[in-house]
Amino acid sequence: MSEGKKSWHDDLPFPRRWIAYALIKIGVLALAVWLVLHWYGLA
Repeated sequence: MSEGKKSWHDDLPFPRRWIAYALIKIGVLALAVWLVLHWYGLA
């Protein structure tokens, strides 16, 4: 990377745990999808 650019996970509240942060976001998204499907009787 060039000197002026930062990695995207340097901006996270806990940059060393960016994998856990990504997994939490995926989990919340999956829960939201499941709730919508459940609400409409599709799951």
